Amino acid sequence: MKMVYQQANESLKSFSTADKEALIYNLVESLMFISDDVQEKVIECLKLVNEELGNTIQNQL
Repeated sequence: MKMVYQQANESLKSFSTADKEALIYNLVESLMFISDDVQEKVIECLKLVNEELGNTIQNQL
């Protein structure tokens, strides 16, 4: 499973700044309307991909 997170992180590194901002915006918009338990699980997974990404999304929620 660790390899999946590493591959996702490598893909994220290739995103432009605008693409990263769009990803964050879309994730926050989607996560706002689901239960806190599910939000926590998604953020936990995102932090395994990229700690900064997970923290950014968590802070915006």
